[in-house]
Amino acid sequence: MARPTLQYKLALQTVCVALLMAFASHGHADTVSQHEIFIVGFSEPPLATYRGEIRNLAAPLRTGEGKGRVDVQSPAALAYLDALRSRQADKVAKMGKAFGRPLEPMHSMQHAFNGVILQLSLEEAEALRGQPGVTLVEPYHEYELDTDIGPGRIGAPVVWRDGTGLRNPPGVRRPPTQRRGARGEGVVFGIVDSGINFGSPSFSAVDIDGYRHTNPLGEGNYLGTCAPGGIDDGRCNSKLIGGYDFICTLTTICNDPALREFPGFSDENGHGSHVASTAAGNRRLATFRGNTVDISGVSPRGNVIAYDACYTNAAGQGLCPNVSTLAAINQGVADGVDVINYSIGGGQQPWTQANSLAFLAASDAGVFVSASAGNSGPGPGTLGNVQPWVSSVAAAQHGRGAFNQILQVTGPVPPPAALQALPLTPGVNGVAQVADIPGTTLLVVSPGIDTGDDGCAAFPADLFADAIAVIRRGACPFSQKVNNAEAAGSIAVIIANNAAGALTPSVPGTNIPAFAATLAASNALRDFAAANPGVTAALPLAAMPFPNTPDALAAFSSRGPSGFDYIKPDITGPGVLILAAYAGTAPTGFEQIVNTISGTSMSSPHNAGAAGLLRQLHPTWTPSEMKSAMMMTAAQTVLLEDGVTSAGPFAAGAGRIQIDAAAKSGLVLGETTANYEAANPATGGDPSSLNLPSMARANCVGSCTFERTFRETRTNQRHWDAHIEGLNGSVDQPEFNLGMDGKGTLEVTIETTGLPSGWNFGQLVLTPRGASDSPVLRLPIAVSVP
Repeated sequence: MARPTLQYKLALQTVCVALLMAFASHGHADTVSQHEIFIVGFSEPPLATYRGEIRNLAAPLRTGEGKGRVDVQSPAALAYLDALRSRQADKVAKMGKAFGRPLEPMHSMQHAFNGVILQLSLEEAEALRGQPGVTLVEPYHEYELDTDIGPGRIGAPVVWRDGTGLRNPPGVRRPPTQRRGARGEGVVFGIVDSGINFGSPSFSAVDIDGYRHTNPLGEGNYLGTCAPGGIDDGRCNSKLIGGYDFICTLTTICNDPALREFPGFSDENGHGSHVASTAAGNRRLATFRGNTVDISGVSPRGNVIAYDACYTNAAGQGLCPNVSTLAAINQGVADGVDVINYSIGGGQQPWTQANSLAFLAASDAGVFVSASAGNSGPGPGTLGNVQPWVSSVAAAQHGRGAFNQILQVTGPVPPPAALQALPLTPGVNGVAQVADIPGTTLLVVSPGIDTGDDGCAAFPADLFADAIAVIRRGACPFSQKVNNAEAAGSIAVIIANNAAGALTPSVPGTNIPAFAATLAASNALRDFAAANPGVTAALPLAAMPFPNTPDALAAFSSRGPSGFDYIKPDITGPGVLILAAYAGTAPTGFEQIVNTISGTSMSSPHNAGAAGLLRQLHPTWTPSEMKSAMMMTAAQTVLLEDGVTSAGPFAAGAGRIQIDAAAKSGLVLGETTANYEAANPATGGDPSSLNLPSMARANCVGSCTFERTFRETRTNQRHWDAHIEGLNGSVDQPEFNLGMDGKGTLEVTIETTGLPSGWNFGQLVLTPRGASDSPVLRLPIAVSVP
């Protein structure tokens, strides 16, 4: 190996002297703080960027286009790597001597980064900063996970990293669960649904990061049919700690061979697995339509119990008998779950339906219940699950839309931007594309593209030889068009739509992949091909994710009013094209499957997972307090399905979940089972009197008054300013101060004189005074004028 240059020796000596002097100023080694993990970077370039700057060390051989790829096994590369290792070892040894203790790197790097990972005290790290030859001293940090978009949209990665993120007031020590990051550890989720894909990596005992789940029941102890001798014996682990089958045991559905329902809690529908993994699935890598995607549940380290209460009928529809769902809710309370997710319909009669009353009991037992608001929107009054003690969730987009197959027109002249990445919809019931179709492939538009029966008769021989064919929809089955194109030599077919809107061609009995293009895209292809003979195009195997408008409500998301004097839905979560674990038509053989599906069924588990994080951070908060924190801190960013108009509370509830803000809420509202029961309007009760984090009155003539009682979550959060936005009215205490017991009641009066008839909306806004960690809190208000 080449000898170090004089310049290098002098630089290293300078480093050591500076280290000794800097460290001496901080005190002796035995007085420094506890060691933490740091990355220490050095000034010499790593192999990947080395161009021969050091004498007697040649630049490594580079290959490939642009000569950019380093041949890491070339003699020059190996020599440089040896030199870097030697220099690193020399520097670390000198540092250790300066610090009065030996340093042993946890890991060393030379290829893409020249540096080491060391355990240092804060004083030692500070002594290294800015020293000659040391370019970087970076403390340990967990970066926000780049998962499928839902958890990131609602602030979960911030909680994963920081917990509550709250500062400690003078003299106050926060519980460890609040000071450190939280990912759902110790929280048990009960998923009442179609079962679970027990072999999926989303529910394995060890996740991709090497995290080993802890079974709160004790290792090897499992619930329900996973217990020894049960039909699911061997299917549970320390993540998936139990399961039940309330379909085969409480109905005769499993006796019908026409229905794909197997005994046990296995999932033959996919819905339950998707919901469970969205709420609490492990972080994992998944392959979807040619893409490797990093996905995670909102509480990825929570435990899961699967309650199989739904089955799939012959038409593929998921149905959930009330006897099965009621038994599941009951069992969830018996099992001591912390959160129940219920992505199932019903719940329009809160005080009289068995499931609704069971949820009230569950809430009383400390179980947070998250439920879907329904998929019957956008018309008014279409909600399900309107129980005031349940958190009902609307569905919005989260910024990542569909994974679309892409046609890339490549020539013969540069195509317009719209044809460089043209979205296609794959056909169904045919054959899938299995390999990339290269950009040198001819794209041939059918001569009859503008006729009404294009492709219904045989094409001339070799018209589409080794080409992608473009054929117009209409007059005969899609399969007939595809088979005629194949007979003329085509290797793939694009069905050009003849009308506006989406198209998914069903092509049974075909042998080549088929796709559909929109009317506008099809016409653009036709016109480009007519003007440029010899068009070529590529069809990559991997689909491309397309963006959509974040927080725009799905048109299907059900809307209020609830039919009672309180606002529903409560909150909005991501629920459009959510990518998560799925299941096949049999209990095994589909372990790696994932899918994108949409519905308030998908937004509810985002809310459930967020509640799990909140339960871990604030284990003493009641379900109603948790719900209030999430609603009062919700992001005010939800739009109607047009992607432009702000959504009101009957569409979006309080706003979109923002769990990192909810974790810091300075106030919460609680309610009792007795008050919920007394509010039954059928027995003379007044639902508007419930201590909910929203206010509503359906017949507000002249004025109406609400009372809300708050509890502080921290002793430094007792002083607030209160005002009304969007409506005329007053607050009896504009400067709202909680008493020594940490509780206070506000009286809110809304004036409706002069308001237009129908529903009108506003907010009660609470702003903390003084030093505060709490975000501003908002409670939606809705009043109707006759």
